[in-house]
Amino acid sequence: MKKITILYGLISLLSTSLSTLACADVVTVLSDKWYPMNGDPNSSRPGYMIEIAQNILNKNGHSLDYRLAPWKRSILEVRRGSVDCVVGAHKSDAEDFVFPKNSWGEATFKFYTTAKSSWNYQSISQLNTVKLGAISAYSYGPELDRYIKGSKHPNVQLTTGEKALEQNIRKLLANRIDTVIAHELVMSAQLKTLNISSDIKSAGALEFTELMYIACSPNKESSKKYIQLFSDGIVELRKNGGLKQILQKYGIEDWEVGS
Repeated sequence: MKKITILYGLISLLSTSLSTLACADVVTVLSDKWYPMNGDPNSSRPGYMIEIAQNILNKNGHSLDYRLAPWKRSILEVRRGSVDCVVGAHKSDAEDFVFPKNSWGEATFKFYTTAKSSWNYQSISQLNTVKLGAISAYSYGPELDRYIKGSKHPNVQLTTGEKALEQNIRKLLANRIDTVIAHELVMSAQLKTLNISSDIKSAGALEFTELMYIACSPNKESSKKYIQLFSDGIVELRKNGGLKQILQKYGIEDWEVGS
């Protein structure tokens, strides 16, 4: 009798394990390096958004496959459905993507110049007098996006690639451009990495701030399921203190409630 009971228990456990494995998904996330939102996949600090995604997926029986690629390619591959999601997206980056109800951060964009420059941003019209460095396919808010897309002048220089911001910084220091537009947190982290924080300074900010999200493919049925998990998961992490713990690793405050 005991042998039968034990055998039944083993079969039941095996059945449950196989069922769990059958339901487990590997969710692929693609993005360019935008630290501290997302960084080196092999690092102990891959970025707070990556840690959030991994936490939520693991709790729901799934796993994360995070890879780096240029932003323009990342958007293209997710739109095609070759991979599942991107992180650090604004709704204006890809309006056709599937976005969660709850954001994963807030973006403030600033202009940066060399430490010796006297130029300071106050209005879009001022950009006509300087050479601006930006990243191809990025969204910087409606007003600046219109300026960049509508500009027929050589004063707007767009870079691409996995190290696009670093390229813009190098161009700025080489006086090939006059100012760079960048996310405040990302630029701060990049300058510290390059050890040139004293060589570059903030020169004004856009009034517009934009929420950041993880966003998934419009051409995959699974996107709706993942987005629901991500939207509910960030709420749960905020309630149980998990979000604060992740953000503290990166020196970031919660964009909704502070920390």
